[in-house]
Amino acid sequence: MGKLPPNILKNATEQKYSDGGGLYLYSKGLGDDGRARGSWVYRYTYLKKRWDLGLGSVEAVSLKDARAARDRWAAWMKATGGKPHDEIERLEREQQSKLNTKTLADIAPEAFESIKATLKDGGQAGRWESPVKLYILPALGHMDVEAISQADIHKALSPIWHSKHPTAKKALNRLSTIMKYAAASGLSVDLNAIPNAKVRLGAVTHKPVPHPALPVAEAARLYQSLDPENTVQRALMLYLLLGGGVRLKPVRMAHISEFEGDVWTVPGEKMKGKEGKTDDFRVPLTDEMKALVSRSVDDCRGGYLFSSKRDGEPASGKRVPVISDQALENIMRECEKRWKWSEPYRPHGVRACFRSWVSEVYPNSYAVAETALAHSIGSIVERSYSRSDFLDQRLELLRAWGRIIQGEDESSDVIHLSPFRRNG
Repeated sequence: MGKLPPNILKNATEQKYSDGGGLYLYSKGLGDDGRARGSWVYRYTYLKKRWDLGLGSVEAVSLKDARAARDRWAAWMKATGGKPHDEIERLEREQQSKLNTKTLADIAPEAFESIKATLKDGGQAGRWESPVKLYILPALGHMDVEAISQADIHKALSPIWHSKHPTAKKALNRLSTIMKYAAASGLSVDLNAIPNAKVRLGAVTHKPVPHPALPVAEAARLYQSLDPENTVQRALMLYLLLGGGVRLKPVRMAHISEFEGDVWTVPGEKMKGKEGKTDDFRVPLTDEMKALVSRSVDDCRGGYLFSSKRDGEPASGKRVPVISDQALENIMRECEKRWKWSEPYRPHGVRACFRSWVSEVYPNSYAVAETALAHSIGSIVERSYSRSDFLDQRLELLRAWGRIIQGEDESSDVIHLSPFRRNG
């Protein structure tokens, strides 16, 4: 029991009171509001020297709590032989260190901000962040980025390194970007942890499995199954995909302003490639494609050929009312069931079908075939000198392909295109 009565704070005058066991009340009496003023002090001896440890003001700490604090410190000194002031300083340093600590979850958004200008649509589609959120942050997000080791990375990615290697590889590359950003920010991270973890994860005999190429006969049946009068949107969407050899995203997000005369100019930001470093891509339009575009204009919403009734995916910070990428996927799933396809052909397989057909009927010009698919040809130096997009030759090619998928020409004879002409 202490010496001080429970009501000491109601009657205290300006003086020092001892409760025993080293606990003192330094009272300043009562304030104008009638409440006690003063503080609690724990006096202890360390190495034959007397020390006073503040326990708080009487406004914040009751007599009961002050006694409890005194007892805790007395027990701690008996158990450790330490000095309370030193322990308090240690705890404060530890707390400050925690406040200054940057976890991987803290750094990841900053790293993303630093590189998102190079990503399509500023990375709003979420493809860059997805592997990080799914596989990196759940395992390492809580950790101090300076403490992350190769063992931590190995543990996080080993469950998917072989079973989902492409995704695991993306996750590791994204983590490398985040760690490099942390290092550039002045944090002492172990940049060797990434390559060392990769060595520990081991070699992978992963063989990419391409999307199956849609057979030419099925491509023709797919196109001919649509009624242009009743399904103009889907017919045009499929025709641009089937007949133009263009990727699905530019097709889905086609805008009426991109079509002029005999050419569809796809803006670089809609093409595959780095943001700001991808050129516009010209697609020659056949008469059939131009007719379908003309018939679709009346159904446009916001100028988009394939507008939906509700907002679609984001682009450049806006909500663009375009049909979901599942639209064609669903059409092809329906056809798969109806026609009992032997393989699950999907939109990407349409481009593969077109490319295979080009190789058969026009085997002597790799450049024209690859340009038709918007593939890069040769080295950077070679491309800087060879700037033709073979527009006239590609138009002939697309006309021939159009006749095939419309069932007007079942021939697979080699096509002889016009002589080379530079056109841009």
